[in-house]
Amino acid sequence: MRTMMFKKFFSLMLITIIYSLVSANEPKVIYPFEDSSHEERFLSLLNELRCPKCQGSNLAGSNAPIANDLKREVYRLVKSGKTEEEVKTYLIDRYGNFIVYDPPFRPDTYALWLGPLFIFLITLSIILVLLLTRFSNSKGNQ
Repeated sequence: MRTMMFKKFFSLMLITIIYSLVSANEPKVIYPFEDSSHEERFLSLLNELRCPKCQGSNLAGSNAPIANDLKREVYRLVKSGKTEEEVKTYLIDRYGNFIVYDPPFRPDTYALWLGPLFIFLITLSIILVLLLTRFSNSKGNQ
């Protein structure tokens, strides 16, 4: 019984170690730049742009195939001299506002920007009405 548990434990540990060694040697894609400002712009864009497949992950933190394609596209655009705004506009035209964490304030995003404010105002007005009703009821009872 003990030897069987030891074998299972040993096998599990061996699999874990082998997996960690294999995954540590995954090929890393390197994007070379001659100019450090281009590299900074590239890294900034990877952190600001969202992966279309991964919910809540930016391009820098995603290894999804679409994220890798977008990294190559951003690299190509930055290398060709495009500004951050030009790159963002290019990607928004192709993937919509979902690609950026900070979508523009336009008619199609009014609900996104103003929705939380309206919910806050409605909640505040309900609380005020309840407090005023309770206050007037307590004065009437005295």
